[in-house]
Amino acid sequence: MIDFIGIGAQKSGTSWTYACLYEHPEICAPIKEIHFFSRPRFQKGQLWYESHFQKCAEGKKKGEFSTSYLYSEDAPQRIFDLYPKVKLIAIVRNPVARSVSQYRNSIKSGEITQSVFFDAYMQSEKSVLEQGLYFTQLKRYTELFSDEQMLVLVYEDIQKDPVGFMRKIYTFLGVDDSFESSMLHTEVNIARTPKRVIVDRVMHHVAESLRKIGFDKLVHWIRKSGVPDFVRSHNTKKDVQTVFNEQKLKEYFAGDVKNLSILLGRDLTTEWGIDYET
Repeated sequence: MIDFIGIGAQKSGTSWTYACLYEHPEICAPIKEIHFFSRPRFQKGQLWYESHFQKCAEGKKKGEFSTSYLYSEDAPQRIFDLYPKVKLIAIVRNPVARSVSQYRNSIKSGEITQSVFFDAYMQSEKSVLEQGLYFTQLKRYTELFSDEQMLVLVYEDIQKDPVGFMRKIYTFLGVDDSFESSMLHTEVNIARTPKRVIVDRVMHHVAESLRKIGFDKLVHWIRKSGVPDFVRSHNTKKDVQTVFNEQKLKEYFAGDVKNLSILLGRDLTTEWGIDYET
């Protein structure tokens, strides 16, 4: 029943990608993040998961994007056991930039306060680095799924050619690849430091609650209206600097990026400035 699943990575343009997929007339993706295969809710069972797609019209490609699936050790086998023919989409991003974005997102969500520095967060939350080990995570999927079932894209290509980026996904899913979403040139869920965390938390909670009760079209319409962006722009601190040891992070990710470059046949060590010999 499920045609595609976006597996991550977190803070790698998945919200923007989902918004573009949502508008495609041949695609039904009512909820972005169900986090079924990576969390205890997996015990709710397959019928519970598929109930999220009940209103999808016959013939539409059904799917979702949960950024926790790439990092999860359990998700690959669970997905394969239930949907061995499903198509998977992964987006990878310069792991140094991704880790900093996760840190800033944790402040935005209220997970940590603005007084917690990056190094301290890195020590307390291992995922801030580990989620950037893409080769290690993708390997768990390539051992189960065929090459034809997996599409791995690079986040930085979105800025270079958003139309071409989404066209690759549409082609992969077998839908009209000439479609251009109204969200193509709109930034979605960007990393920022809010003046008041509670404002962001309330907006996020309301949006997710509306999606869960079937008002996903309303949520998307409100997002397109620009009102949430207007509120966030006035609730954002300007010129906030994140202090971190860039060289140390590059050394941490170097080996994985080298292996990822081989896997994808693309020199990401150079593109991301993360040389194995650094």
